[in-house]
Amino acid sequence: MQVTDVKSGSVNDLLTPGRNLKIVGSKIKVARDDPSVGIYFVETATQGRTKVEQSDIVTNNPSELMVVIPALAAGTYNLEVITQFTQGALLKEVRTAPLDKVLTVV
Repeated sequence: MQVTDVKSGSVNDLLTPGRNLKIVGSKIKVARDDPSVGIYFVETATQGRTKVEQSDIVTNNPSELMVVIPALAAGTYNLEVITQFTQGALLKEVRTAPLDKVLTVV
């Protein structure tokens, strides 16, 4: 998975709260019946989780997501996409697709 902060053009590094984040990957479409499904920013120090609101998911395709970054405090974050989507179907259990890079809000 790879993310691009649209405002700064930064790849897998910086986040600009209130602006768009492009997420590219495989089988990452946010598809649900489980309430935990969604896109989360996890603060690395506290493990506090901020979920992207459904209305802030601008693009929701199998290989590309575009979201509005929530109002995150300065710090470092991990990104997780939790979904039940797989190739053209829904899984019974949720699966987590984590980004293997730490993202920073300055």
